Amino acid sequence: MSVKRQRERAPLVTALLWLCLIAYLLLLLKVILFKFDHDTIVNILNDTDELAYTRVNLVPFQTIRFYAFSGRVPASVAVRNLAGNILAFMPIGVLVPLLSRSLSLGRTFLVGLFLSGGIELTQYFTGLGSCDIDDVILNVLGAMSVTLILSALDLLGFFLKKIAKFLSKSLDKKRRRV
Repeated sequence: MSVKRQRERAPLVTALLWLCLIAYLLLLLKVILFKFDHDTIVNILNDTDELAYTRVNLVPFQTIRFYAFSGRVPASVAVRNLAGNILAFMPIGVLVPLLSRSLSLGRTFLVGLFLSGGIELTQYFTGLGSCDIDDVILNVLGAMSVTLILSALDLLGFFLKKIAKFLSKSLDKKRRRV
């Protein structure tokens, strides 16, 4: 494949990645904020008393401990909640590095933090869910875990190339001696 053809393809790949990110964000908002039917959402938004009862947790790890160790929640519900919060943000850990062309943990952390924090604040102000710092922690963990895995694979690939190059040079030296 020629270099010119690769340059032509790059904007298409970038556009497809942005399209994937937008589709992912819309799906995420649908699952988290707009999980109710239209009438329920309208009633929640119009009922100012409902906002007073919105569940808020600002104590880190309180909800995580409750789900994991209280014994008052069925294991399936605990796993669905905890793992769901991690899995829901894993695409950020893939899409952010691909769009920014670097495996930056800091960038992934900030995007995950601002996206999750924005969703939690929206839930708090609209009453369309509960605002929980543990959701932010789990969401950011999900985003960063994928970037960490990709970084580890990238580092492994780097070392394997170095080892292959070293072995290749060693074999060349042996062949020259013979």
